[in-house]
Amino acid sequence: MTLLDEPGSSPGPKASAPTSYPGPLLRIAGDYAWRLLILGTIVYFAVKLLTHLYLAVIPFLVALLVTALLRPILNFFLRRGLSRGLATLATLLVAVVVLGGVITLVVIRAAEQAPQLGDEINSLIPQVKRWLITGPLQLNPASVSNLSKTLSNDVSKNSSAIASTALSTGKTALEVLGGIVLVLILTVLLLFDGPRVWSFLLRGAPAPARPRVDAAGHAAWQTISHYVRGTLVVAAFHGIVIAVTLTILGIPLAFPLAVLVGLGSFVPLVGAVATGLLAVGVAGLSKGLVAAIVVVAVLLIDNQIEAHVLQPFVVGRYVRIHPLAVVLALTAGALLFGIVGAIMAVPTVACINSAVRAARDHPLEGDLIPPPDG
Repeated sequence: MTLLDEPGSSPGPKASAPTSYPGPLLRIAGDYAWRLLILGTIVYFAVKLLTHLYLAVIPFLVALLVTALLRPILNFFLRRGLSRGLATLATLLVAVVVLGGVITLVVIRAAEQAPQLGDEINSLIPQVKRWLITGPLQLNPASVSNLSKTLSNDVSKNSSAIASTALSTGKTALEVLGGIVLVLILTVLLLFDGPRVWSFLLRGAPAPARPRVDAAGHAAWQTISHYVRGTLVVAAFHGIVIAVTLTILGIPLAFPLAVLVGLGSFVPLVGAVATGLLAVGVAGLSKGLVAAIVVVAVLLIDNQIEAHVLQPFVVGRYVRIHPLAVVLALTAGALLFGIVGAIMAVPTVACINSAVRAARDHPLEGDLIPPPDG
């Protein structure tokens, strides 16, 4: 009460304190902004480091996929009483026999049927020239006749560019060969000593957080294992469908094209479509428009079966990521590491998603879960 207040009167309203600046909402936004800025900087430099070390990063990721694919075979031999060394050797022998058999069959079939495809393309060339002259384009006959000569002149004019491309291709081939050797070495080490490697890495985490880290690693390993095996089933389905279709139509290179379509299935959304278009092109060149339309129809039905049956029940049960995340991961992986990055993008994102979920749901304290071995 002040001197101006009447006795017994209630005090007047107190003056409100001046509002502080910035306001609460702006302070919260600022707190999140600098944290996101630091996190984004760390991610940026981590990605830059990975791009510089791609010759080691990509083979390691591929070795993880191969190890996840071969682990059931290794466990089969271990359950039969073989030592880990002998089981690893037997697993590698099985893989070499299967892969070598597929490669040999592809090479033999390609060598046998490539001349047939060449003869059919040569017989198709006069029809294409006639269509260019008499069809809707109405090209000049002289221009069509000199088309091969023009192409030869263009090749001779750009010989330097072709030479540099050949050198670049040779360098890439050496990198691929070195990567294959590194993948083989890493796969052997992961098959033989994977649990010990995981235990060693786990000891680097703080003791209270080890159960949570172990649960995250176990969940990530389960995801990558089911992803690889499920994708292999999808790839086999695509390859069998294409092989049967091309064989019935009498199209050459049916088995090599089927293997190519199966490998393309390891790139989600676009891989099977892109390689399937190659099969459509070969069908059109060898047997005409009707055969190409039939192959397109089979590819459409095949993709619908994959999208509504195979992916939800074979792969989607263990790999729960939104299609938007799949598209963004594919784009980022392809921009950073090319076709290998596109192949590795989805399983990498799926593993991170599973690991984060498992770590979030697991307590900090608890018994140590055995290292993933299956």
